[in-house]
Amino acid sequence: MEYHKSDETLYVKLESDLIYPAVKKLESLQKVESFENLIIDLSRSKIVDSEGVKFLYFSLKEGISVTLINPPEIYSKILDILKLGELMKEIKIVMEGR
Repeated sequence: MEYHKSDETLYVKLESDLIYPAVKKLESLQKVESFENLIIDLSRSKIVDSEGVKFLYFSLKEGISVTLINPPEIYSKILDILKLGELMKEIKIVMEGR
């Protein structure tokens, strides 16, 4: 996982899926970095599991603006299955050549 911070934005590029191990690393970053905006590049991700969705949900609840770049197809399917689409609509989705 690569990351850098610019002003109040934390940009994270995941090298794999948004699952439990990646979530733990992101939670660790939240403890040491102060930011208002979180941009997560999921271009190399194939899976977002319930832990990933939970992390995103609680980030929103903490007032963090979340943007996902190239989330895998399964992300929207998981939101539909969990009936969280309406709650997670504040997350910005950016598709870049995927």
